[in-house]
Amino acid sequence: MRAAMRIAVLPVALLSCALFAQAPDQGQARRAQEALAAGKAGEAIRIYQDLLANSPRNPILLMNLCVAEYTDRHYRDAVLHATAALQLQPDLLPARLFLGASQLELGDFAEAILSLRLVVSANPRERNARVMLGEALLKAGRPAEALEELRAAAEMLPDNPRVWYGLGRAHEALGQTSRAHEAWGRLAALPPSLEQHLHAAEVLSAGQRWREAVPEWQEALRMAPEKAAIRVGLGEALFRSRDYPAAMAALQPLLGGESDGAEAKFLYGASLLNLQQPVDAIPLLRAAIARDPGLLPARAALGQALLQTGNAPDAIPLLEAALSVDQDGSIHFQLFRAYQLSHRDAEAQRARADYRRFRESLAARP
Repeated sequence: MRAAMRIAVLPVALLSCALFAQAPDQGQARRAQEALAAGKAGEAIRIYQDLLANSPRNPILLMNLCVAEYTDRHYRDAVLHATAALQLQPDLLPARLFLGASQLELGDFAEAILSLRLVVSANPRERNARVMLGEALLKAGRPAEALEELRAAAEMLPDNPRVWYGLGRAHEALGQTSRAHEAWGRLAALPPSLEQHLHAAEVLSAGQRWREAVPEWQEALRMAPEKAAIRVGLGEALFRSRDYPAAMAALQPLLGGESDGAEAKFLYGASLLNLQQPVDAIPLLRAAIARDPGLLPARAALGQALLQTGNAPDAIPLLEAALSVDQDGSIHFQLFRAYQLSHRDAEAQRARADYRRFRESLAARP
């Protein structure tokens, strides 16, 4: 599973001098800063919005509103207000940092890379920008470039688990196994962290040790409940463990929100399907395919749901497209049944023969 981490070290206090120098109401601005420092980001947002009503072109207020929105996980709003601040003051580096951070959270990796490169170019010692730029490059499929940024970050933040997690992932992506092991060793030597649980969960999931992976995903989610990728990881582990109600409970907070991605919809819909609720599953599976047409397991699940609800003809192209991800012969068999129920007899005979050959090949495997 993929997971984007939060900014490691950027105290709001860094913004205070600029804020008090330019805010029209320093008392209100101070209360907003105190609210944000106390973990009351929603209250800070309301105060900054009130201040901006009287001073709409104040870049410092816009920047601080962006910080509050990022903290409260309103990433699209944070992008909007960081962009507005930078239009007024292009050299406002914290605004550009939080713009990149928000773009990273939203999965806009190309835009995040552009924003964070500008921050690093302006200040090569900006540790947070280095870490996040490395993460954005890694998620964009550019591990060699990510490695350069993460190595620089490691020199500045040698005890930051996020850095070693990123380095481990980058080395693995480049096939540098021994160096990846070194990074994972550095991570393991640090105090307990989110990244340690993430790595353990990913290793167990990759080995299809789903039940063992569940507590690691759960602990990671406890430490970072806002991370959609972790919630999806937990949902998948529970789904593969056949605990469908628990998988649905884990995924429910993602449905209908900013993090409402194809994988969450697929896992939720497939859980409904496995609980013998194909009618309820169909809209979610259709939505998953609309978000990601290449998500073949969702096509297989939708084909199965349509077959169960008596719509064999529409199930056929979905099942045909998903044959390459069949692991146990079930998709081959469902395609045979769909042809049969659609009175496509010649194709049904061929599909039945294909199913038998597939099952024989499974039995022959060591």
